[in-house]
Amino acid sequence: MSAKKQTKTITLNIDLRAKLTGFDSARTATPAHYRIMKRLCSPLLMGPPPSDGILELVMHIFTEDEADVAQYLPIYRPRTAQKIAALCSRSMPDVEKLLDNLAFNKFVILATGKDPRKYTIVPIIPGAFELALMTKDISTRNSWHKKFAEIFERLWDKGDLLIDYISKGRAPIRYLPVGGVSKTLHLAWPSDKLEEILDRYDLFAVGNCQCRLAMQLIGKGCGRPLENCTIYGPFAVPFIKTGLMRKSSRQEIIDIKRNAEENGCITWMINELGDPRGSGSCSCCGCCCHALRTISQFNTPGTISKPHFTPQQNTEKCTLCELCVNACQMGAWTVSDKTLQFNLNRCIGCGLCVLACKFDALYLIPHEDALPPEKSLLKLILKSFPSMIRNTVRVYAGRLVL
Repeated sequence: MSAKKQTKTITLNIDLRAKLTGFDSARTATPAHYRIMKRLCSPLLMGPPPSDGILELVMHIFTEDEADVAQYLPIYRPRTAQKIAALCSRSMPDVEKLLDNLAFNKFVILATGKDPRKYTIVPIIPGAFELALMTKDISTRNSWHKKFAEIFERLWDKGDLLIDYISKGRAPIRYLPVGGVSKTLHLAWPSDKLEEILDRYDLFAVGNCQCRLAMQLIGKGCGRPLENCTIYGPFAVPFIKTGLMRKSSRQEIIDIKRNAEENGCITWMINELGDPRGSGSCSCCGCCCHALRTISQFNTPGTISKPHFTPQQNTEKCTLCELCVNACQMGAWTVSDKTLQFNLNRCIGCGLCVLACKFDALYLIPHEDALPPEKSLLKLILKSFPSMIRNTVRVYAGRLVL
């Protein structure tokens, strides 16, 4: 396929003398910052071990005043601004202003409901915590976002984030065969085909991929398209209302996804059939996406379901041109001793290698161990829950020993 890159130049407000309204950071670590760090590092939130790096992230996110309020944000049980004001002995308007800035400007805490609005903490989980970077307008990202991305990436590279909690269990995400091959797969499930998945919905939203945006902010971007993070159905409403994403259409989403595939990306989906309440996906690359990097960087595949299809080689047609090696985002194909070798544990069944092969030496076949997606998001959560509990207990016990 020919590349049709539609990247956007990121313009940062990097004049450090300029006042970035609402994007201040702490100058001094207070007891409140340490309390927030302890809460974020809880195994109940799949938190990393406490470290200087986590404290640096907390201080970057929360000013001294914001930390004084945010230290009372609970795990899983949102609180009203009135309750938090009583706990920190501050005025209700002051507390509400600080919380709303954190929820709707920095996007580092969650706000739920309206009458009254409630607030809760966001776990440091890749894919969720970087809502601070998500935007429909990349020109609004500034030096505060750049430093956020730098700190987050350092923590990821150290293996501090999420990796300890990944093990066997029902995988929460899956990858689709790219459009060019999915049409030829006669044994494909409807859930393997993007168009059939999108047919279930009539509301769509699209924004910029937070993983790829983060890497580009710190000078490590791959140049692939940014605007391909999507939400479908009722789940899209809050993303549109808060300005994280813009409203889109079914056809535009398909066009965006196909363009991303032409640039070497693959489509990530929640591992369910199309919950009427909504679903979502992004177009991922092995160099930026944290889901794929659990495999490509840390060899920990627990978050990704086994592929429905895997590639097979026709050795008589193979010329060792290595086009498949270059196309694979996961490093599943390698050449050693003048032989093409395949690592099934790294394969996500996307089919990019098949499309890249100019000699018809590769084709996809059904994988016998593949499981169809769950029928709903609730069933996926229920089946994932036992392994999540086991992982949490294991991490908690390990920290007690230390």
